[in-house]
Amino acid sequence: MRVQSLPTLPRRRTPVQVQRSVLLALVIRELRARVEGRWLGLLWMMFEPLAHILIILALFGFRRHAVATTVELPVFLLTGLLPFFIFRNLARRLPAAISGNRGLYAYRQVKPIDAVAARAVVEIGLYSAVYLSALALLGWLGYHFLPHAPLELMVVSAVLLALGLGLGLVFGVLSHNRPRVQSIIGLAFLPLYLISGVIFPLHSLPPDVRSWLLWNPVLHLIELSRFHFIDSYQPIPGVGLAYPAAFALLALSLGLSLYRLHRHRLIAPA
Repeated sequence: MRVQSLPTLPRRRTPVQVQRSVLLALVIRELRARVEGRWLGLLWMMFEPLAHILIILALFGFRRHAVATTVELPVFLLTGLLPFFIFRNLARRLPAAISGNRGLYAYRQVKPIDAVAARAVVEIGLYSAVYLSALALLGWLGYHFLPHAPLELMVVSAVLLALGLGLGLVFGVLSHNRPRVQSIIGLAFLPLYLISGVIFPLHSLPPDVRSWLLWNPVLHLIELSRFHFIDSYQPIPGVGLAYPAAFALLALSLGLSLYRLHRHRLIAPA
């Protein structure tokens, strides 16, 4: 007598496996939305820091060294522009991930925080590729292109990314279904760009002005990025890692707390 075997039931996945599958699917979706049919956007992402550098070089008459420093001007600009652009894109583009993936929240496995995390992975990955490509271009042109303290630079970059993630999550909750708040946040990045020492050295400013600018945590991270990349660069007095690291931790904590309080509002229909 032949005994018929029972069909095997599918193995139940653990919560960690489910979460990993959700994040992977969202990352692929974000990457396709960013790349497919949007080659001009990708080209602009590559060209934007180079356009800034070319414009400023034209204004300075293609000088080899930055004003008031002995640092090569293209290296000075690149080590300020690209870290700031990575931070800016995280803080500005992460809020749009919450509303942009609203249709997926019908699946109980998908949460707004997953959409934010997926977009952060894509942004960091794409801008890391841009950063490496820009460094390769610097080396090809004969400029200094390797950091003299890579481990310290990685720590500063991690704090910068954490700050962008934290602010992006805070802005995402505060500006959800509030277009005016989104516009105000977008406008705030222009003065932040100017007071963070991205395109000009701050050493020539009066000490009283510098003491006020030191309240800006992005300035600390830009200065430290240059300090760990360029051996001859000296940051302005008062710059340190403790203050921006504490600010990034506070932003992350505040963002997660706001998300926890308002998570049901974020998935509600507009």
